[in-house]
Amino acid sequence: MKNQIALPMRDLEIFGILKDGNFTIPEKEVHALKNGKMTDIVELKDLMGKEIQIDKLPARLSIVRGEDGNPSLRIDPVYREANPHPDLSESERNQLVKKELANLKKSYVDKDGNIQSQVVEFDHRTKQFLSYNSRDIKAPHQVNGEELSPQQKKKYKEGDTVTLEDGTEFQLSPSSPKGIRSNNKGLVLSVMLDGGLSYLLITGVEKMLGKKSREEKAFSEGYLQAVKEVEKQVERRISRNPNDKDAVRDLNNIKEEYSRIFADTNLSKEIRDDFDINKIKRLNRIDTEEGRNTRKRNGEQENDQERDI
Repeated sequence: MKNQIALPMRDLEIFGILKDGNFTIPEKEVHALKNGKMTDIVELKDLMGKEIQIDKLPARLSIVRGEDGNPSLRIDPVYREANPHPDLSESERNQLVKKELANLKKSYVDKDGNIQSQVVEFDHRTKQFLSYNSRDIKAPHQVNGEELSPQQKKKYKEGDTVTLEDGTEFQLSPSSPKGIRSNNKGLVLSVMLDGGLSYLLITGVEKMLGKKSREEKAFSEGYLQAVKEVEKQVERRISRNPNDKDAVRDLNNIKEEYSRIFADTNLSKEIRDDFDINKIKRLNRIDTEEGRNTRKRNGEQENDQERDI
């Protein structure tokens, strides 16, 4: 989706992530940064400081808000052993490292002497603890077409497990590549923008930690309908700009999900046929009458703002 976060270009140049206007890390990792997620492990090379020189540094990257309020690059190096956390006991530390718990809520005193709360989880890729303040998290308006209640949104922001009516479970996890864990491999998250919903299809979602979640459920009616909404949204984007690389990538992701749904023999033939990949419109060919009509309709309905969650 559009309206992605701004990147700190100067920081990226300093650490060799951007050279001569080109990114040195894979495109999917750049996409993760633009959408406020942590990258997977990338390798930074030839880092030089006043008294230090590092030939290679494996790390995960993310964009955070700097002290001046502007976006800043955060680098989380890969450690050989789990690093300590000042607010965790040895028992709590071990529970997170051993995946017995997904996260823990802890209180701490900030620099002004105020008591604050944080959610702490362990990043098994970098072997370090990550923490966040739930007040900095924006919960989705809907998941798989089901509107979240205020209590469900609160649970999501605090890292608790949220359960939908169809049995789908999910949990915020900033250290996970997709930023979320679930008992399903696919989720559709929606946010409200200017009176309209904007959709994000997330596939390849990692399993939940800390407890035995219900087994992965079949595709729910809400999820199937939400996937259709994502498809419509991406088609509108491509009809407006056939050179939108992010939209083309999202369309390919939708095609893969269509194939997965079509191959599920637990679904009725009617439903499976509705997800025949050949039914996805090719609106990137906007010179067709269909494409021109679609562009005209888009000027008369729904908002144009789309962004990632």
